[in-house]
Amino acid sequence: MSITQKKLEQCVQDVLNYRLGKVDCNKSGIQTDKNLAKIKEAIERGFDQTGAFSVNPKDRPNDNYGFNSDDVKASGLSFQDSEGRIHKALKVNEKLFSGDSDFNVGKIVRAKLLGDFTGLNDVETKAAGSGIGSLGGWLVNDSVSAKVLDMARNQASVMKAGAYTMPMPTPEMRLVKITGDPTAYVVGEHQAITESDWTLSPINLKAVTVGCLVRSSLELLEDAANSGTALEQAMAASIALKLDSLALYGSGSGEPRGLDNADGVNLISKGVNGGTLANYDDFSNAVEDVSNHNGQANAVIMAPRSFYTLDRLKADSTNNRLEAPQSFVDLKKFVTNQISITDTQGTCTSASKAFVGDYKNILFGIRRKLEIEFSKTAGQDTFAKCEALIRLRIRLDIGILRENHFTKISGIKV
Repeated sequence: MSITQKKLEQCVQDVLNYRLGKVDCNKSGIQTDKNLAKIKEAIERGFDQTGAFSVNPKDRPNDNYGFNSDDVKASGLSFQDSEGRIHKALKVNEKLFSGDSDFNVGKIVRAKLLGDFTGLNDVETKAAGSGIGSLGGWLVNDSVSAKVLDMARNQASVMKAGAYTMPMPTPEMRLVKITGDPTAYVVGEHQAITESDWTLSPINLKAVTVGCLVRSSLELLEDAANSGTALEQAMAASIALKLDSLALYGSGSGEPRGLDNADGVNLISKGVNGGTLANYDDFSNAVEDVSNHNGQANAVIMAPRSFYTLDRLKADSTNNRLEAPQSFVDLKKFVTNQISITDTQGTCTSASKAFVGDYKNILFGIRRKLEIEFSKTAGQDTFAKCEALIRLRIRLDIGILRENHFTKISGIKV
């Protein structure tokens, strides 16, 4: 097949249609022609670098999060505010960062602190040219922020289980959640349809600040060549752990409300004083509770102790592994050490929990980009001790859209 100008233009349009979720996205034959497939790959790389999903300016991303909330036609989970603007919620595989993958945030921070830009590539060098922060240190640019956030989202269990991320254009946003489904009836001719309740409740997202402050010696940064990579990973990990902690255990008082404190979450208790995991019945019942509310559980998050206890279960009178029911097999399993193993339930002080549900019903509202600020002069004795302070700050809130699409299993003990 010869690659004509018309064919190339159609290839570009196919990629655009695919990105926008349209069915008709193979007019050019890009799925079957090897030469066009290579061109498609090059076009997609170009879109990934620019963040563009369409040549139409109204469909072109135009903010730090990858979407212009005023103009873009969102596909998938999206919300509309009182002014009619669409806000796209992103899955974990939909990235905030749209630049070059060969981009190390820790190397940039290290280079800025040490004043040594040796080893940075062109993209990293450009990203290092940012403004002065309030502490006298340097503020990173938007691409650096998005890269660290994506790394954190990739590590957070609640994100991997299906939770969404949505930019918050204002400090507060008002959404709605469904707490009761309407009922349909068959009616005869000239008969009235029985009225049913469709219960809606507000979700008020109000951004709170989450921060992390760490201190490092300049000598360590100078002498350890991999300190930049280690720093990048540590920053992402700290955010990921906090995302899990808030989504699962947030109190709702001065911080987001998590599943453990949400009133509408179904509850299965292992007993007044807790109980051990001897089989998979609790998880089967948890999935059933979600199904009874017209939900479909897709994942379970639990402590490592609970997961490996299940992994070692043996069938009665044999040493064979206890076979799990299909309801448990179908669940994606995630573990996090943010789930406590020191809960108190009755006389037990070493209890834990597991959370089963449809994690697409958890929404992280991100008010602004992640702020990474660092300084060699701020803080007591920082300058005298040849140290650096590194501060991360982000504003966010969490909304649970359908609380009864989750079940909490409490009182799990060894």
